Amino acid sequence: MASKYRDTIKDSERYSILTDKFDVCYICGKRGDTQLHEVFYGQSNRPKSKEDGCTAPLCYECHHGSNFGVHFNKELDLRLKKQTEKIWLDHYTNKDLPMSKRIKMFIKRYGKNYLDEEDY
Repeated sequence: MASKYRDTIKDSERYSILTDKFDVCYICGKRGDTQLHEVFYGQSNRPKSKEDGCTAPLCYECHHGSNFGVHFNKELDLRLKKQTEKIWLDHYTNKDLPMSKRIKMFIKRYGKNYLDEEDY
């Protein structure tokens, strides 16, 4: 069942915790038309990604227009997930909590931790 929030969110209300430049590709820096990519996708995570601003503006090539795009490049997808999780932890959790508790909050929200110990 689709999230009620997902069904009502307008593109003009979308935001990103990664960047405020929606006309610049978050990966390659190309200016111009971009497509919004929900970093944590899938039926249950896409609405949460939109709600939390876990969205990256990507040019066509970096999104799904080439074999190097995030939908075809597992390394790039994981790198983007790790970057977004780190920012999410800073944005949505209390920095005074132990990192293990903060990561548990992320896992509760998105079902999985993407960070390795050396990432934090």
